[in-house]
Amino acid sequence: LSFNQGTKPGFQKTTEKFEVCFEGIECENAEHAENWANNVKIKFETCYNWSQIIELTLGSLESFYDDASDFEDDLQDEIKDWLAVDGWGLLFTLFPFEIYRIRNESEARGLIPRVEVKLLRIIGGLKEHKRRKMIHIKFNFSKFKLIAKFSVDKKRLRRTLAEIAAEVVGQMVEDSEDLEIPETLKEVVSDKIVDANWVADYWWAKFKQSRRIDEKKSKRINSGDDSMDDAIEKSVTISVQDDDRQDNVQDAASFGVIARVYNRVRNLLFRLRS
Repeated sequence: LSFNQGTKPGFQKTTEKFEVCFEGIECENAEHAENWANNVKIKFETCYNWSQIIELTLGSLESFYDDASDFEDDLQDEIKDWLAVDGWGLLFTLFPFEIYRIRNESEARGLIPRVEVKLLRIIGGLKEHKRRKMIHIKFNFSKFKLIAKFSVDKKRLRRTLAEIAAEVVGQMVEDSEDLEIPETLKEVVSDKIVDANWVADYWWAKFKQSRRIDEKKSKRINSGDDSMDDAIEKSVTISVQDDDRQDNVQDAASFGVIARVYNRVRNLLFRLRS
């Protein structure tokens, strides 16, 4: 912690495949006055250094395949381990007096919060992009919840002819092992399959959100409700909630195929227009 020398919103770190950007802080369920919550937000957006959390996030993203739940669990475990060893700066920032009163390991572990990680699609707003998602890291303390927000962009890598060709193939197949190609190329195709699924996940969520808006407008018309359409448009949120995650689990067999078809048809129509 250093006065006005932390990682402010907009701070970024990047790897070959991903870019993570610190977007800001939220403070929920604070039992203190609103001014206290605002002070916490300002402190962690200006004075605290989030670079280590970003590095842990980038490390977990490197092993990301298709399952958001696996990524969330992996990053949660990484952050919990970090808090117990190197994350005392975060705890000291929040509980400076409690830290000094610690007498044993049990009391020290009692200050470590429960950590939750959510990988969310961005639907609506200025941050919306087919290659961008939002990561919320929630630190659940006893009296409040501190939520650190990070956007993550998955880069589109087209550096070689092999990557360009693999990108096309990756949009048409589900498993590189089904292809009769050299083993050295299967890894490239596998990366592009993951890439295609990352983008298709956005378009599938976008389609479902558009369908919800149409259904709400239809209900409004049928009920004779004259409320403004803007109220309906505001239902487009920055993320798709957990109930959609459950829908995806139930539709797992069809999601990949449908999302890919939707993405390819969209690309084809775009090319025809141009």
